[in-house]
Amino acid sequence: MVRTISARLLLATVSTLALGVAAHADEPASAPAIRGENVSEVEKQPVAETAIALDAITITANKLETAAIDAPASISIVDEEELARRQPSDLSDILRGMPGVEVNGGPRSTVQEPIIRGLTGDRVVVRVDGARANMSVGHKGRFFFDPEVLKSVEVYRGAASTMQGTGALGGVIALTTKDANDLLDPGQNIGARVKVGYATVDHGLTTNGMVYGRPTDNTDMLVSVTRESTGNFESGDGDKQPYTDDDYINGLLKGGVDINDASRVTLTLQRYTDDHLLPSAPDSGAALSNSNYLVSRESEELSLVLGYTYHDTANDWVDAKVNTYGMRTDLDEKRVSDGRHDERTLDTIGLDGSNTSRFDLAGRDLAVTVGGELYQDSQEGRRNGAKVSNLFPDADMVIYGVYVDNNLAVTDAFDVTAGVRFDSYDLSADGQRSREDSAISPRFSASYRVTSWMQPYVSYAEAFRAPAMTEMYANGYHFPGNNFVANPDLEAEKAKTWEFGTNFKSDNLLSAGDALRAKVAYFQNDISDYIEQQGAVAGSSETKSVNVPKAEIEGFEAELTYDTGVVFAGLAGSRIRGENKQTGGNLADIPADKISLSGGYRFVDAGVELGGRANMVDRLTRISSGDEVPGYATFDLFASWDASETLPGLMVNAGIDNILDRDYQAADNGLYEPGRNVKISASMKF
Repeated sequence: MVRTISARLLLATVSTLALGVAAHADEPASAPAIRGENVSEVEKQPVAETAIALDAITITANKLETAAIDAPASISIVDEEELARRQPSDLSDILRGMPGVEVNGGPRSTVQEPIIRGLTGDRVVVRVDGARANMSVGHKGRFFFDPEVLKSVEVYRGAASTMQGTGALGGVIALTTKDANDLLDPGQNIGARVKVGYATVDHGLTTNGMVYGRPTDNTDMLVSVTRESTGNFESGDGDKQPYTDDDYINGLLKGGVDINDASRVTLTLQRYTDDHLLPSAPDSGAALSNSNYLVSRESEELSLVLGYTYHDTANDWVDAKVNTYGMRTDLDEKRVSDGRHDERTLDTIGLDGSNTSRFDLAGRDLAVTVGGELYQDSQEGRRNGAKVSNLFPDADMVIYGVYVDNNLAVTDAFDVTAGVRFDSYDLSADGQRSREDSAISPRFSASYRVTSWMQPYVSYAEAFRAPAMTEMYANGYHFPGNNFVANPDLEAEKAKTWEFGTNFKSDNLLSAGDALRAKVAYFQNDISDYIEQQGAVAGSSETKSVNVPKAEIEGFEAELTYDTGVVFAGLAGSRIRGENKQTGGNLADIPADKISLSGGYRFVDAGVELGGRANMVDRLTRISSGDEVPGYATFDLFASWDASETLPGLMVNAGIDNILDRDYQAADNGLYEPGRNVKISASMKF
């Protein structure tokens, strides 16, 4: 039973819809504007040659090809152009400034954990080319990827279990890698790209080589190899931060076969390895000690995704997608002082698929999507070859789910989506009691296009998260005077999220060919049986994961972009609060208030782009434990030069991050971030 909506949320809905009806009475609603479509006298002006690209398509909101700006949800997409500007070396470089999103764990790339709307760990679903990346273990991180091969990074903020399955209480991060078709020019059948990048803050050197082509008319293939090697970086105070050096190699093989005009098979194989020295708890600011000792760590992730799609524009009944995947993540650590050997391995195998059928109901479009997913996680922990239930208990989790999602265009202006998902999970571990349970996750949304440029929406979604295997089964030594205690009675977390937002979209607003895009949203997420680790303090006799009866997270987010093809600008901000409703205390991982600004100018004739960004974060005082974290502001500059006119295929990117050399901590990490960092990279396509 859905709980009664609070009066302020109901009032917000009524007010938004009332404004919409009033505006609609004066101006007829229209379907979403398409770039170049004549919807006003202004739009009849010739479009400038620098008109920006079409709106990005979301892959997380539903299985339909929906522009993110039209989706009744909070979605941000970092595309290839923005990735090139940022020249990222880790996850925080990509997500910095995004509303409602932070990265925990500090600046060590393999230790980072995303936080979406105050939720982290298993509460955020991570997919790489469709495969679930489920590794999550205390202090160790879960992202092992090569930024050089990324085509886009999409972040869905909010409960998303109906479409994404267990874990999507906070949202979804979907990473998509490049394929040959992204790099080949029209009429080109074979090509190559080499790229070299350098960063001053850690003397980091990145090299990447790609070969890609179409061996036959219906096949394509890409091979990529990247090597990045860095030293210890300097923080803003000029001090070297010990054990922050890194060395990784990533290989990617990606290919596709067009069976016919309607069907396609794809294969993606990727292997990432990273080797470095770091503390055993590398996400804390604690110095090396008997409990935070130095280890030689090798991180390895191997993934394979086999996909099939079928879409015939003449067939409204079948629009199918199927993925089968496997992923192995292995963390191998040897204590430097005595060689003690710890291993943590997670194997994930899965199958997911969906089909969308489209119907014409008296002139109204109905899309019905039916799908399902089955996957198994198997984890093993070893210390010097022996099982250790406290380190990473040997355990298995099997989850299967089925769902149906319906999207109906009630009128040209009014869209309704309703769906429901059923999931069942089974957890088991050696020597422990197994646990089975199931959950139903419904969702509903309604959007109304008041005018061609304004689309308010309301959405409700439920989500659940099965307890993690380590949360449920960890048992044994934690630190001196403290032991883990297993809790096989843990209940799954359940979230109920209301969101009220408005999408704004206007083309040719101030000049021919310009585009304004904006999303604003207020959300409230009520979580029952919130899982929290208790007792992990010196002097406690045990550490145990328990269910908190009720937790509440609410907040406001806004994101705006404007682009004329010559001038571009962006604004984003968020304010989030989280409370343990049982104790009245603050929840962990709630980010500080922040505002981000960006902008730049393109010298189109010269192929040059110049710009900058500012990220301003308030001090973090609403924390569950520890001291407050001071606020900070950082400023970056970036530039790019498409030098093809001078030397065909040459592209140069440069930037200065943290130009004022600010000494600061991001989130509640206890680790200082890099100081001033001059970055430059050059790529050549052949």
